[in-house]
Amino acid sequence: MEKGHLLGGRYKIISVLGEGGMANVYLAEDIILQRKVAVKVLRLNLQKDPQTIQRFQREALSTSELSHPHIVSILDVGTEGDCHYLVMDYVDGSDLEEYIQRNNPIPLPKVIDIMDQILSAVALAHKHNVIHRDLKPQNILMDKKGNIKIVDFGIAIALNQSTMTQTNTAMGSVHYMSPEQARGSMATKQSDIYSLGIILYKLLTGTVPFTGENAVAVALKHFQEKTPSLRAKNPSIPQALENVVFKATAKDPRDRYKSVLDMKKDLDTCLDPKRKDEPVYKPQHDPAADETIVIPPLEGSVHNKDHETQEKSEPKEEKKNFLDNLKGHKWWWIGALIAFCVIMVILFFALGRKDMVDIPNLNKMTQTEAKNSLNSSGLELGKISYEYSDTVPKGKVIRTKPPIGSQIKDGQKVNLIISKGPHLVEMPNVIGESYTVAKKQLVKLGFSVAKTEEYSSNPKNQVNAQDVEPGQQINPDKATVTLLVSKGPSSASSTRSRRHTIKLRDIVGYSLKGAQDYTRENHLTLKVEEEDSDDKNDGTVLRQSPESGTDVSSGSTLTVIVAKSKKTDANSSSNSSTTTTTVTKSYTINYPADSSQSNSQKTPDHIQVYVSDDDHSINNIYRDMNITSEQSFTVPFKLTKKNGHIKILRNGNTILDEDVNK
Repeated sequence: MEKGHLLGGRYKIISVLGEGGMANVYLAEDIILQRKVAVKVLRLNLQKDPQTIQRFQREALSTSELSHPHIVSILDVGTEGDCHYLVMDYVDGSDLEEYIQRNNPIPLPKVIDIMDQILSAVALAHKHNVIHRDLKPQNILMDKKGNIKIVDFGIAIALNQSTMTQTNTAMGSVHYMSPEQARGSMATKQSDIYSLGIILYKLLTGTVPFTGENAVAVALKHFQEKTPSLRAKNPSIPQALENVVFKATAKDPRDRYKSVLDMKKDLDTCLDPKRKDEPVYKPQHDPAADETIVIPPLEGSVHNKDHETQEKSEPKEEKKNFLDNLKGHKWWWIGALIAFCVIMVILFFALGRKDMVDIPNLNKMTQTEAKNSLNSSGLELGKISYEYSDTVPKGKVIRTKPPIGSQIKDGQKVNLIISKGPHLVEMPNVIGESYTVAKKQLVKLGFSVAKTEEYSSNPKNQVNAQDVEPGQQINPDKATVTLLVSKGPSSASSTRSRRHTIKLRDIVGYSLKGAQDYTRENHLTLKVEEEDSDDKNDGTVLRQSPESGTDVSSGSTLTVIVAKSKKTDANSSSNSSTTTTTVTKSYTINYPADSSQSNSQKTPDHIQVYVSDDDHSINNIYRDMNITSEQSFTVPFKLTKKNGHIKILRNGNTILDEDVNK
């Protein structure tokens, strides 16, 4: 289905989300409700198969009855010509398989939280007599907030629909399939519980308990081998938690939990210290001891009455026919079945050994190690892509495509996603900027921005402080920067005269930021010069002019000489150095309108400020504001090789255009 196609006159196709054996799934936009949805469309080659259509429609019926926060909801069902489709909630996130690969090992409380969500959803399905039959991490989605959503109830069987219970084909993925499903028997609620136990095993270890070179080999292990010990791989896993896995994955369904809710209750208490001395779980039944194979009746048998009469008239010794002999020997049939399975395994190994290969666990390997491991498994290295990761070291494998444990043909390529390490950026200095400009700059870098306000002598909306120090390396995805923003002077301070005489404080030893704060609070213009120093930190005030105790008027210039560490320039043979000067100037823009008018009656003046210095271009707006009263603000000019410049426009007309000298 092409991008942009309007399905059913309502759902506009955006992109392909996935392709399955029965249906393709698309991301679409519901143009009526203006939201994103997932649309499952029956594949073209199956749209004329009545059984497939019936199964597809059964998915809508069974899932629509299940209203649960952890089950994907069916929103709509429709047809367009021969095209059958379902509309479902769109889950913006990944599946559980990808989550496990990204985060293994997962903390035990998080594992239990994930399983609790899954178990509560399956419990509701079982309450409605709906069996999923294909529970696996690929059918469990997780949104970006960690909420679980189970999908693909389309292969579920409603137990109260007797016409559907005969569909017995083993359709579950072999790594999570119960022993009875692997033998072709009817799936029950205990079959889902077995799959849930395998999912819990995968969450705890990052791997599945049984692997093999093909599906038959894995299926045989499900009903022949005990579930491997989790504590042998990770001794920190409590015995009570391992017992939950053992009981859920017992070979005989009678030894498993009676219900999903029983499993959930057991799981929720497995970290309780009272259960620390719990013995290892032992099943009570041996499934091989009382296994019964049901033989279907033979068709085409004819009861010949004449032949019976003839036999009665002849004095020959009565013989049992071959079929009667077989019916009397149940163990012969069991032996025949085992022999058949062995033959099938041999055929698969002999004829199809090179057909399918399990993708090995490459997590946290280097690219070279991963390539060697793939080659050893008969696979090739595919495309390499990179992502930031807080949990996987730089240069190590985060996950693979297809996922680890998947079966692909021998010789195929496996793509790697490799870690770029944590996403770190340098925190800029936005003090003195307008809040709008500062927020735009921080959001562009990926930060979240919070705002607090205070009355101050600084212009309204100017950033007075930031809670993350400039120059700090930080992950913007996990940081919120709080900016302290000026609300302008309070009503009490605004009545004071803007020009008054002050006695200069001794600011020698202050940091540059402290000097900037001092001059800003006292309406002084700050001029900064740098001087090499071996024993003072960068930015420490060494001298000031005028000296402390001098009476000056507001608006006067205070010059400070700050320390600069000596650095050797390997590319320069001279001792000359370039001096950077910071000149902070204050500006006041008057508002010429009638002062007797109220603010609601005044027409605001549109003020635009353009600045040129080391950090700003005269072609870009430095500040943009609308004023209905006199406004003051300061501009710190950073000047190295040339003078600065400022240009101020009122309603498009230039009211100030001047150079700022070093």
